Formats: sequence, structure tokens, C-alpha cells
Amino acid sequence: MLRERLREILRGTSAEDLEEPLEELIGELVRKLDPVAVVVAGSLAKGRFVRGLSDVDILVVVDRPVRNEERFSLAPLGGADAEITVVSLDELERAVRAGNQFYLDALRSGKVVYARSVAGGKR
Repeated sequence: MLRERLREILRGTSAEDLEEPLEELIGELVRKLDPVAVVVAGSLAKGRFVRGLSDVDILVVVDRPVRNEERFSLAPLGGADAEITVVSLDELERAVRAGNQFYLDALRSGKVVYARSVAGGKR
């Protein structure tokens, strides 16, 4: 499902060649962080990605407190950078209530590429 979702998001953008490295990065984030959800946000989610100017915004939502050292990171994707933001569900809810534009935009315009199964609980 991840590959199909990424292909759909990347289709018609100048980032189509990032499908494989993006899939690998998101798979690594899922294995490492066991998130509730992973959302591709920003210009890529809106179909306005510009090679050389845009980065790939990835929001990782977890159901535990987030340590400061894991909150923000950059990862090279081969010609573009991924800007990764890790946030807890509680922090996300508070930020949305406070009107934080980054999170509001990610939730409104972002594309969910991974969501943990609620029925199955934690893996």
C-alpha cells in the first residue's frame, strides 16, 4: 500500500524519482518509531513540489512522549531533503487547538501514507 500511495502522490511532479528512497525512509521510520500515522505534507502533498527549492515534509505521529533529539531531523533522498517532524498525539491535539499552522496544514492538505491498524493495535 505504501508504494501505491507514494506513486499516487509523486505522479506528475518533479519528484517521481524519489519513490524508492522515500519508501525506504518511511519504512525505516515505521520500524524505528512505531508511529500511529505518517503523513507527507507541504508542497509535495499539494502537488507543488519544485526540484531544487522544495523539501519533502514528513510528519510522524506517535502515541508516546517525544524526546527532543528525535523531534526534528533531515534525511537525504537523492536530490532532495526530507524534513521529518515527530510529534505525539497529545502534542498534535494541543498544537491544532492553539492554531499551529504547520500542523493544521499537514492535517488539511497532507497525504497519509501509513496508518497503524486500530483493530490490530500495536504490532
